[in-house]
Amino acid sequence: MTTNSGSIFVLYHRGLRTGGPEALHQLVDMLRELGQDAYLVPHPHTTGNDRVEQYGVYDAPEAPEIIDSAENVVVYPETYVHEMSHIKHARRMCWWLSIDNSLTFMAERMWYRSTAGLFEKAKEAAVPFARMWKNGVMPAKLRTDKDVIHLVQSSYAWAFVATRLDVVPSLVSDYTPTGEFQTTAPAERNRQLVTYNPAKGGHIIDAVKAASPPSIEWKPIVGMTRAEVVATLQQCGVYLDLGHHPGKDRMPREATLSGALTIVARRGSGAFYADVPIPWEHKITPGDTEVATAAAMLPRLIANFEQEVAKQGSYRETILNERSRFKREVEDVFVNGRLGKDAYDYV
Repeated sequence: MTTNSGSIFVLYHRGLRTGGPEALHQLVDMLRELGQDAYLVPHPHTTGNDRVEQYGVYDAPEAPEIIDSAENVVVYPETYVHEMSHIKHARRMCWWLSIDNSLTFMAERMWYRSTAGLFEKAKEAAVPFARMWKNGVMPAKLRTDKDVIHLVQSSYAWAFVATRLDVVPSLVSDYTPTGEFQTTAPAERNRQLVTYNPAKGGHIIDAVKAASPPSIEWKPIVGMTRAEVVATLQQCGVYLDLGHHPGKDRMPREATLSGALTIVARRGSGAFYADVPIPWEHKITPGDTEVATAAAMLPRLIANFEQEVAKQGSYRETILNERSRFKREVEDVFVNGRLGKDAYDYV
């Protein structure tokens, strides 16, 4: 499938500064670099928001609306999967930037990752489950819609979508802007400082903190400006992420670029080497021993900080090369029509 004859419209949430909307800007920017007539289209509920100023670095103009004609393509992020049925003529693509944040899988993922009792689990999952049914985006329904092309941002999403929707998706990842992050020499870092995002497994990290030696310092990344986040990642020794990794998350990559030692849980994309290619001993398996394992691991890794950071050198190189790989992925799907590739096609 090539799209040279028409336009490509990418639906997005205007005014939101997170990894997903930035990836959508990156897609339009890259499509235009490849000679495609591509535009962002703000979701009607977000047209009153100002555009994110920091995304002005991307060549990603807006179109006022989607033109539903056969020569065009419409890309929906997974958060708007329920909007795809509005299009009757254009070619539809769903880009799974995450799994856990989509209406299709949100209730299921909440149910399986919850440690609460049966009643509480049902209560937590009830609203997203009802929204899934109301909007008609159950996995069984999506499996019958064979006209949709499925794109995925991570190998985790590739495996999940392939299994649950019985399709062969195509990898279109994203890339980490590198300008803000300069690697800080180990001697200039506080290697005893562990930083983390409380929204990413914060309740587990609280337990790890309680079980860790008092020599370890902790600094949550919360309520910070962008400059403060960058400074924290450049000063800390370890970035710890025990969250669910619904997609190939940005902050572990930013921490690694900054020269921190990144440690993640084997959840979601964190379980896939293709998504987070760090050594086995830098990942923690979820379960009853997770807290004890993390608490014992941290002092050992910090004591050998320079050697452990050096082991993530190939991960840093991978991050620095993300944009060039992203260009190949986008060109394969949108220009050359070479669908069905996964991460190992780009090694």
